[in-house]
Amino acid sequence: MGLLKMLAFPVTGPLWIAETLKEETERQYYNIDGIRSQMLELEEQLEAGMISDETYDHLEERLLHRLLEAREYHRQHQQPDGPVQ
Repeated sequence: MGLLKMLAFPVTGPLWIAETLKEETERQYYNIDGIRSQMLELEEQLEAGMISDETYDHLEERLLHRLLEAREYHRQHQQPDGPVQ
């Protein structure tokens, strides 16, 4: 059976790689703790004067949108994302 798998790898291998990359990308994009961490970093940058209020508002809005997307993603996939606040 090992030989059959080796012969099929040129066909199935790229599909497996693509699926694995897709899953990892989704895991990182929809990681609620990661999004919250980015929001804290953004606030620290604002307080340190590294970014303007306008930039902060724009980036915060994008992160809030991602947070809502992530919660919906986890709800649809029934994956625990920690306590929802």
